[in-house]
Amino acid sequence: MNEQIPSSLDPRLANLFLGDLDQVSEACIQLINTVFDDPELEQSMIERLQELIDGEEGFLPGELCMALILGELRSAPATTVFLQALREEDEMLQRISIRSLQRIGDPAFEALLEMLEDSTLEGETSALAIEALEGISLHQLPQQRASIEERLRRDLMSTQLPLQRREACATALSHLGMADATDLIETVLQRDFPHGNVLLEEAVESLKENPQGQSGIAEDPIENVLGWLELDLVPGAEIEIEPLLPGGNPPREETDLTEH
Repeated sequence: MNEQIPSSLDPRLANLFLGDLDQVSEACIQLINTVFDDPELEQSMIERLQELIDGEEGFLPGELCMALILGELRSAPATTVFLQALREEDEMLQRISIRSLQRIGDPAFEALLEMLEDSTLEGETSALAIEALEGISLHQLPQQRASIEERLRRDLMSTQLPLQRREACATALSHLGMADATDLIETVLQRDFPHGNVLLEEAVESLKENPQGQSGIAEDPIENVLGWLELDLVPGAEIEIEPLLPGGNPPREETDLTEH
């Protein structure tokens, strides 16, 4: 997988674009300590990601690794880039950005709340931002729960916001274990969804089973995330595997003999 190395790229990042995906993953791991000790190299990576977002050029595996490294280092200067990345269509970039914002923690907290002040924010983007915000609360900032819960409660009740955003709020409230979340979500279900809503109903069920919510968030180790890249697999995506016969051929569809 010898991708073309961007001409403006720092030569120390070249190994992210050379060899197969196993070699790229190894280079990614090795670069973490290098970037940690070099703020200029960190800034160079941030600028490269910003260029890609601004130019809508798409992301090579090596460039996704840059985002992953910045998240691993809890790079506060990269917060703005990760927030912008939530708006991108690249699902792998979205997942890496959520993980990175959760790791950055406090510096990303206010930025996420400010992002959610935009009532015109698309439903999918706002849902991703809420997921990142929830993770920060569970993982690093339990003292900020009141601020997060106020935002989630208000958004869940608002009929002016996209459905996907309101559903994400219900899910987050169930994970956080907010005191009156069960009654609140049931009220919204009765008022706004007389025919039901699967995600809100699942949130209520989760709260009834575990009223205290989740005690923390299980973070995927960087090795797991690199595994996603190697398999070209976005977490949560469905994989359809067709069984093979011993010869390696897929089975033929059964024939209805009654038709002949």
